[in-house]
This record gives sequence, C-alpha cells and structure tokens, in this order.
Amino acid sequence: MLSVETRVEQLRQAGLAKVRENDLEAGLALYDEALALVVDEAARELITINKADALIALERGGPEVQELARVIMRRRNPRHVCLAAYALQYKNRLEGDFKRALFYGQLALNAAEEASDLAYKRAVLVDLGNVYEMDSQIGRAIECFESALTVLDSGDPLQRLSRGYALENLGYCHLLKDNTDVGIAFIHQALDLLEDAMGRAEAYIDLCYGHIDKGELDRAKSYGEQALAIANDNRQIRNAHYLLGEVAYKSGDTETAEHHFERLATFYPDFRNLKNVLFALDLRRMVNLKL
Repeated sequence: MLSVETRVEQLRQAGLAKVRENDLEAGLALYDEALALVVDEAARELITINKADALIALERGGPEVQELARVIMRRRNPRHVCLAAYALQYKNRLEGDFKRALFYGQLALNAAEEASDLAYKRAVLVDLGNVYEMDSQIGRAIECFESALTVLDSGDPLQRLSRGYALENLGYCHLLKDNTDVGIAFIHQALDLLEDAMGRAEAYIDLCYGHIDKGELDRAKSYGEQALAIANDNRQIRNAHYLLGEVAYKSGDTETAEHHFERLATFYPDFRNLKNVLFALDLRRMVNLKL
C-alpha cells in the first residue's frame, strides 16, 4: 500500500502534468485532492504554491494566492520562496503592474541563486527580461536575456524552447536599439529552436518589423503574412495587421493598407480615428509589440 506522502506527491505531479497540458481545472482538482491528504507542512506549502500558480493562470484569486506572500516572508525553503515570488511576478505582469512584477522577479532570482538552482534561475531571468521589455527598459532586458543564455545548455533538448524564447526576445530588443542586423540574426537563431505556433508567430512579426527598418518590404511582407497565417493570440494578430498595413502603405498599395488598418481598428472600437492616424503617422517607434 502506498504511503500518504507517496500518494500526495503522485497527486501533485499529476496536477503539474495537467497544468502543463493547459488543463488547469483538472490540475486544480488534483491539487485539492492532495491538500486534503497532506500532513507534512513543507509538502502542503509546495502544493499551495502550485495551486496558486494555476489560479493565477486562470486570473482568479483565492486563499492560496494570498498565501504566496506569507511563503516569501517565512523563508522556510529557498526553492519555495523562488516559486512563490515567480508566481507573484507573473500575477503582477498579467495585471500590468510592472514595478511589482520586477520586485517579485528579483526576489525569485535571489532565491534561485540561494538555492543554487540553475533551472529556476534561467526561467526567472527569461521572465524578468520579458517584464523589463514590456516596461521599455530595453538595456536591462538585454542583460537578463544574455544572462539567461549563459545558463541555458544549448545541447539540452529540454531547454530548447527556453533558449528559443530568450534569443527571440533578445533579437527584438536589439531591433529597438537600432542594431537591426544583430537583432535579425538572433531571431533567425530562435526560429531554429521554436516549434510552437506562438513562438514562431512572434519571431515572424519581429522579422517583419526588422525588415521594414531595412527597407526590405517584400521580405517584411512575407514574414508578416507568415505570422498572420499561424497567429491565434490577439496581440500577435493586431501586430501582424499593423505591420502589414505599414508595409503596404510604404509600398504604395493603399487598398491593402486600408484593409489591414481596418482589421486593426476592430480591436480598438473606442478609437474611431485610428485608421486615419495610421495613414498619417508611422507609429512603430512608439508601439511596444510585446504589450
């Protein structure tokens, strides 16, 4: 017969697997089953963090989410502190509070270093870079992505996706710094690693942006159309229509430009003059494609 500790860990691992499959409700049910059985306080704390993480992904609150700050204050286990701070970083990033997200991200990084855990450290560095990027602190973002790449093993297939995302975002940051050729090169390296539609669409959008900067409008159009063909995320769809509209306008194809700007305008029903503004102004330097 299985011990209670073994059964609890089986349930927790099954919950993690469901969350990785994006079946968050099933994951929550498994965590609840584990919490009903658990006796050990350290195990209870870890399952609470796992459940809070799933709740945050569903944009819900709950006592487990409220418990995360107490986990950090108790500091019983540096790995638990890292996971709790990492979850709060994500929560605040979703809510657009980048100052708090950076605070918790730095706490998570410090805890990962205290635990000497490279897996946690590289994950935190990539997410910290994302928050700095969203907050338009591009120099700091570059530092984080470069640091992440130093602790990502290029030969480890399990780290392939993380390395791809770090390279992709590093490339975009270099585009914003007007290091266009450097940025494009990093994004092409990322494309060799990214197999998911979300990651590839992001890379195609950023390549479209970069080739507009270089005046290579045919290449920009090709990448923009590839992005639009596979994008499912509203932000990516908006960005693809915006950049394809810019490509068409710069190419003298006002009919196609109008089509893309009209599609973009449907995402902003309160901004009635958006299409006219886009025809009048090139807003690429004022737009953060990661928001």
